[in-house]
Amino acid sequence: MHISEAYEHEPILPYQPEDSCPVNSCNKTAAQCVEVTAPVTLTPTAEVGSISLACQGAPDVDCVTNGKGASCTLTITQKVCVSIPVRFGVTMDSDDPTIACADGSCTRCGD
Repeated sequence: MHISEAYEHEPILPYQPEDSCPVNSCNKTAAQCVEVTAPVTLTPTAEVGSISLACQGAPDVDCVTNGKGASCTLTITQKVCVSIPVRFGVTMDSDDPTIACADGSCTRCGD
């Protein structure tokens, strides 16, 4: 038997939308909800540049003599402006993505 003989009484129909499927057959589209994971690692960076200092005004000096007069303790206080340049950034590293079948809790999958 040739293929044309098998269908000589019933022509082969082209694909039709689901709502107009021929009797005793139908076309369907399957849908599966999946979970895709793409791991990404972010790492902070901080690069400290050269520190610069600048004295602000004159120092304050406090002198204390011990009780016996055998020594003096000087406390010197100086205001200092410290400039610390820091360059902040982030580096990224990605790993291979993975896929797995979902638990079926997807909404509107396959609509």
